[in-house]
Amino acid sequence: MSVVTSLGKPSIRLWSTPATPPSGRAPLLYSIDEMLGVVFIDLLAVNDVPALIQAMQQVRLNPNFKRDLNVCVDCGSLSPTPDADSARALASLWPRAATRGLTGRCAIVASSVAAYVSARSFVAAARVPIARVRVFEQSAEALLWLTTAR
Repeated sequence: MSVVTSLGKPSIRLWSTPATPPSGRAPLLYSIDEMLGVVFIDLLAVNDVPALIQAMQQVRLNPNFKRDLNVCVDCGSLSPTPDADSARALASLWPRAATRGLTGRCAIVASSVAAYVSARSFVAAARVPIARVRVFEQSAEALLWLTTAR
C-alpha cells in the first residue's frame, strides 16, 4: 500500500489499492477518518471484478483500519457505471466472508440515476440488511446516517 497524499489533517490519508493494479488503473482510492470513524472509498472502476474485490479486502489490511469503522462508498467517479445486471453479477461474485467480523455500517452514495439503480441492485443481490447497508443520492445524507448513534 502506498500513501498518495495527505489532506492536511493528521487523521486523513489517501491510499490507492492495490499498489500495482493489474489493469493499470486503481479500482478505488480510500481514506480513513479516525475522528469520524469512517472509511471513505471513491469507487473508480468495476470492470475488473477480482481486482476490485482484492482492493476492497486490502483496505482491511491498513493499520488504521478497525472493524467497527463505518464505510462510505462514493460512486461519483465511477466510470463507466455498471448496469443493474452487472451489479447483480458483482454481488454474486462477492465473497461472503469479505464482511465477516465487521460491525460498522456501509453507505453507498450514487448521485446519478444509473449509479443509484446499479447500487440498489447490488445491495438487493448481496442480501445485506438495510440496518447495515443503504444507498443514498447525496453524501451529506450518507454521512449523517453513518455518524449518528446506532
